[in-house]
Amino acid sequence: MRKITFIIGLALLTTNIFGQNTTTEYGLKAGINYSKYTPNLEFNGIEVVDFNGKFGFFVGGFVNVGFSDILKLQPELLFALQGTNTSQEIELRFEPDEAPIVGELKSRVTESTISLPIMLQIYPSEKFYIEIGPQLGYIVSRKEKITDDPFTEFGSPFGVSEDCPNCDKFDFGAALGVGYNLTSQIGINARYFAGLIERNNTIKSSVINLGVNYKL
Repeated sequence: MRKITFIIGLALLTTNIFGQNTTTEYGLKAGINYSKYTPNLEFNGIEVVDFNGKFGFFVGGFVNVGFSDILKLQPELLFALQGTNTSQEIELRFEPDEAPIVGELKSRVTESTISLPIMLQIYPSEKFYIEIGPQLGYIVSRKEKITDDPFTEFGSPFGVSEDCPNCDKFDFGAALGVGYNLTSQIGINARYFAGLIERNNTIKSSVINLGVNYKL
């Protein structure tokens, strides 16, 4: 009898989640992000480059497919400016018989990225949801700009900016977030993306997104 009751209850739950007709909604979203590379670069156990966070933005659209009031799937297509700030202590000797000059060189790396998150959303309540899913990324361009060069007055060998056409273009990772629908059209969302593959054999992406979404 208990077994029959359990089967009936499970069937009713499955029907409640998947048995209804699906709904499809479209929308736009935009916001700010805070990104950095991880981990810091080391040489012989000593950190030689520190990666620090930088602010950027993202904008794009989404399709929200609702299987029920509890379970929804949301693929997105986003354009984002992200990257990292860097700092490294450098020792330069301009003349063989002179003492070396030590200074902290800082730069800002900006990546123009197209991202495709595919988020599974679970609604424990009517307006609040938790989401998780994979995210693909393609880096359209990567530019590094020197923001603080302590060696300029000595004839610094470092340039002002630098592109990296040979850097890895593909990124992949996992995203986890929460959201709240303020109205039937407007909602807010917070999400964290962690890169799962190493780019250029050294770095992974780490991005926090805060945004607003609007259903059309």
